[in-house]
Amino acid sequence: MSVTDRLIQENLLAFAMKAYSQNTGQHFNASPYVHFVSWHLQQVASGKLKRLVVTLPPRHLKTFLSSIALPAWILAHDPAAKVLIVCYGQELADKIAYEIRAILKSDWFKRLFKTRLQKNKLNDLVTTDGGGVRSVSVDGGITGLGADYIVIDDPVQIKDCDNEKQLERVNTLFDAEIRTRLNNPKRGAIVIVAHRLAEDDLPGHVTLEGGWKFLKLPLIAPRSRTYKAGDSFVWARRKGELLRPDAFTIRDVERLRRMKRPNFETLQQQNPGKRDRLRIRAEQIGIFAREEIPTDVPIVVSIDPGQKGGPANSYGVIQAWAVHGRSYFLCDQFRDQVRYNDFRAEVSRFIRRHRPSIILIEATGQGPALISQIKPQAGMEIVSITPVGDKVSRLRRHQKTICAGSIRLPEHALWRNEFLVEVALFPYAEFDDQVDAMSQFLDWIAVAPPLVKRPPRAIAAGTSSRGVPLAPQVHMGPTLEVPGAVLVQRRRSW
Repeated sequence: MSVTDRLIQENLLAFAMKAYSQNTGQHFNASPYVHFVSWHLQQVASGKLKRLVVTLPPRHLKTFLSSIALPAWILAHDPAAKVLIVCYGQELADKIAYEIRAILKSDWFKRLFKTRLQKNKLNDLVTTDGGGVRSVSVDGGITGLGADYIVIDDPVQIKDCDNEKQLERVNTLFDAEIRTRLNNPKRGAIVIVAHRLAEDDLPGHVTLEGGWKFLKLPLIAPRSRTYKAGDSFVWARRKGELLRPDAFTIRDVERLRRMKRPNFETLQQQNPGKRDRLRIRAEQIGIFAREEIPTDVPIVVSIDPGQKGGPANSYGVIQAWAVHGRSYFLCDQFRDQVRYNDFRAEVSRFIRRHRPSIILIEATGQGPALISQIKPQAGMEIVSITPVGDKVSRLRRHQKTICAGSIRLPEHALWRNEFLVEVALFPYAEFDDQVDAMSQFLDWIAVAPPLVKRPPRAIAAGTSSRGVPLAPQVHMGPTLEVPGAVLVQRRRSW
């Protein structure tokens, strides 16, 4: 026997990959989450895990893994086992049964396993050892059926996400009938695999009773997390990472965000009850050519200095915004994981290059040190910003401004696509430093007095009749209250 054949006999994932390729003729891309889910399903088949809930976004192979591969795998190793599959409609139930039958009757299955079918009725597959699979809809009768394993696959359709009566009916049916079908309640296993549709759907219903293992896998990772399965499998998922990066693009995500029933947070992120976050799309942010910016517009520099320098730490961001009425041109940006001295040097270059009227600096991490070391210049004000509230709230209040097309990026900037991806995925992108610097600018400009462009160096205010710079007079201006942020303005006047 080959190594591959032995692996198919011993490993559910290898078995599922073989079955998928034979049934569909397509390649099975085993993403890390597939390894993770398959390991837990194999624990169910071995009797080590009795109650499992898996919530996944649509189009992530949940039905094939849990309702097709798992029952076939169970029968391959225990021909006397009885498996009951319950789903929202008979059409899906028949499709599941058809796929299972195709596996059990395939040449490769017969070569590797001894299990054989005796009864070949589509929704009632029976083995020669008395085991088998019954696949029924939630509306079909299950009275009189007994099972060692029960798999419940999407008992409610997406279109019924806000149908309270249907949600309650399924929960009642589960409590009163489905779970009572186990031949041995202590030894039998139940798997629920579904999309989240509402707070009180079936996965939400069983959370109240305890004793269940939950695998909650959102489309976009809201934070970095390490998943472990057994002694050898470790999956380090980074914030912002898609569950299936091979099959979904940023445009796909933007399209999914526009869904309203159920919303993106519920169906794609497995977070029912949460308010749908933000719906900012890349195409809502415009572009501009250099010649479109008037020569007399003031410049505002917004700085998110990061917590610590170095490649292992967060990014530092410097943005130069040109303000023209209600249009905001992000004319230049620096973003890197550099150490403090290099970042401070880049800030100095931005000041020389753009001659900003205002410099906004977040007063966290390396911000206070940076504020204290910026050299005073004529006509330039420094604003120290202490953020208050979460990042999403700070950006949400400017959502209308952004969606109206007020934000524009240089058409040929090398960093433009990186910026757009971060905004489109926010708050699930791996990093959010560019968005933070933009929110900081939008917070300030929303309440700022009219700005004046700094005069050229030759006629800068604060010089004597001979052009010799006068000593700067520094004083702290008033504290300005902005919803979500406290701005302490440090003015330098001459």
